[in-house]
Amino acid sequence: MKRVPSISVLFSTGLCVVIPMLFYWVSNKMRRHDPPWRQEQPKDPIQRTMLPAGSSNDQYEE
Repeated sequence: MKRVPSISVLFSTGLCVVIPMLFYWVSNKMRRHDPPWRQEQPKDPIQRTMLPAGSSNDQYEE
């Protein structure tokens, strides 16, 4: 009774884990440099008043 999967199954499983993780990581790196109008407005009322210099609340959709 063989309990260990073949190398090709292990390799495919590894790719199924690594490829989505790479896409997630690259996406996060790219989103870090989004312009202010692409960023989501904070939900907390206190955070709304603490926007970066040069930005205003009218840039964000309600």
